[in-house]
Amino acid sequence: MIDWSPLLPHWDRRPYCLPGVAHRLTPERAFALIVQAAAPFRAGTRFMALPDVRFYLDGGLMRAPGDLLPGEEDRDAPAYVRRVRERLHGARFQLRVSQPLFLDERLWSATRDLLAGLFAAIGCPALPVDAALWIGDAQPQTLGARLDPRHACLRLPLLGASEVRLWRRRPRRERAPEQVLRARPGELLCWPGRRWYEEADDGATLGLALAIPTHAADAMIATKNLLAEQVDDALGEDERVAMLAFPPRAGRHGIAALAPLTRVGAAATAAVAGGGLEHALRLTWAARASAWALEPVPAPREESTLHEDDCVQLDPRSPLLRLRDGEGWVWAINGHVFAMPEHPRAQQLLDELRDGQRQRVADLCRSQRRGRIDRGVLDLLQRLYALRAVLRSGEEAE
Repeated sequence: MIDWSPLLPHWDRRPYCLPGVAHRLTPERAFALIVQAAAPFRAGTRFMALPDVRFYLDGGLMRAPGDLLPGEEDRDAPAYVRRVRERLHGARFQLRVSQPLFLDERLWSATRDLLAGLFAAIGCPALPVDAALWIGDAQPQTLGARLDPRHACLRLPLLGASEVRLWRRRPRRERAPEQVLRARPGELLCWPGRRWYEEADDGATLGLALAIPTHAADAMIATKNLLAEQVDDALGEDERVAMLAFPPRAGRHGIAALAPLTRVGAAATAAVAGGGLEHALRLTWAARASAWALEPVPAPREESTLHEDDCVQLDPRSPLLRLRDGEGWVWAINGHVFAMPEHPRAQQLLDELRDGQRQRVADLCRSQRRGRIDRGVLDLLQRLYALRAVLRSGEEAE
């Protein structure tokens, strides 16, 4: 467990370097994920794809880096950095992979566990956390000065060392940074939004970058997008746009021309007044909180069949939330949400799982009628296992 208490007085107020950060993230697994994410980009440039891979050089973005991206020929992160430095005749570079963690359940869960302690103290964000992996040996000018006023930033170096230079105002060439922070493996850098910053690496560096939303305008945008989805569902295939006469017509003809717009307004009003928007927000929040806001989330298990003789137990690191939803319930686990009708055995199953003991599937799902298996309870247990809320005997928590 990480002791976040020294950071809390500084959170979203002042930059800080937190020592003594123990975690389950390894540079070997992180580099393997970078190689996996970069593979499609080596063949050509991709747009609007996740994970997103970007190669920075001399303060700009190289659109098609090709085999400057890591591949099977690079046995580890230092070897990759050496190869690229030789190809670039010593030029400094940095490769950043945005939102790669959903491809690797173990890295995703390790990062979720890292955030869990912090968010238990400050609250879980209502908006998703942006995660990225970076590798390279960048100097301050490699990426260029940046301003990210909507996020508090965390940097966790897994290899090498990370440095950040900070200004309250746009930096000029002759203006020294107001603050410089460095972190090595076992330390974590944190600084609030509303700062201009430059990042640099010390030698071959590999690390995890996290951006935690703190700006109120982003909450407004997220709510607007949910409302737009509600309106779109209400209008169905009616995608007409009002084509208004010019100059505007008076009387009933002008009012009739506005009908497509008034339908949108009426649908938006109905979504808010009828509770549709609130319901969508509740479901989104349940899914997000069950993942400690780390999105996108990994897909369910490909093989999720439990047998009667299997022994299972609840994974204590996977938050399992339940919300009352009309006549039934909404369950949220690891960023996934599903509806569950009222079932007399659901609460009993949950209580038995929360005892923390390994139990046979047959015992958990036994019906009160002559020892038969309750198919409804078994289906629920299968779903919990598919979503990684439940571990089978012999499996490790991901």
